[in-house]
Amino acid sequence: MDYLFSYLILASIFVILGLSTNLLVGVVGIFSVSQAAIFGVGAYTVGYALSNDIMGFVPALALAAVVCLVLNVLITLPSLRVSGDYFVVTSFGIQLLATAAFTNWDAITGGASGMAGIPTADLFGLPIDTSLKTLILTACVACLACFAFRLVMRSPFGRLLMALREDELAVAAAGRQVLRAKVEAAALAGVFAGVAGGLYAVYLSFIDPSTFDLDASVLLLTMVVLGGARTLAGSIVGPFVVVALPQLLSLIDLPTAIAASARQGIYGVLLVAFMLFRPQGLMGRKI
Repeated sequence: MDYLFSYLILASIFVILGLSTNLLVGVVGIFSVSQAAIFGVGAYTVGYALSNDIMGFVPALALAAVVCLVLNVLITLPSLRVSGDYFVVTSFGIQLLATAAFTNWDAITGGASGMAGIPTADLFGLPIDTSLKTLILTACVACLACFAFRLVMRSPFGRLLMALREDELAVAAAGRQVLRAKVEAAALAGVFAGVAGGLYAVYLSFIDPSTFDLDASVLLLTMVVLGGARTLAGSIVGPFVVVALPQLLSLIDLPTAIAASARQGIYGVLLVAFMLFRPQGLMGRKI
């Protein structure tokens, strides 16, 4: 039962993170490979605040959302000057810079050894100290995030974001504010990533830089492409499928030394295969 709870909790957290990545990459068309860095900032913000008894879980989670909102906007702004391959390279550099900061900023992140002993969540005096309570918390937050995503995509603002991906010049020629739309989308994506990072930190009680590196960004892109870019259903199905893959891989008798590499190889094969043969993902395009 604990194994099932663990799977559902992690999948719920990655649903929130998948919504963040899908909003930027799938909906707006900002191909960023640095969302894992934002995820890490949210996790370290909550972990540091709770470990040092600076504030409670709810204020720490709100702080993580605000910090990631601001940071994601700052990271996305270069997409207004560069696009396509150029922005991929820019976001790649930002991801490497964030990984270096997580690894070397010992006073805040614990360095390469990571941050251990992060306290569990405390929701308005109610300790979230069991797997069932954690599952209820993460599932509820994931449902709220999905509801918010659906409302946004059904709104005129959501249709504007979809139009930006199809033809940004036409949107600008129609007198709509492209800059403002991109900034607002990046802000919402940052909130999702920050909340997901905070939940991840309190659930595992240990975080380290390897969780938020370039491989993690590739994992997020795999979730979005596999589930279906620009779709709410894809943002849900993709994480549940991808989170299950390592567990299925564990059923195969592989040497420990190559298990991690094999997992990354499978993610890469899935990413390429879906881009070639089913670019709309498992769930199609319908929002």
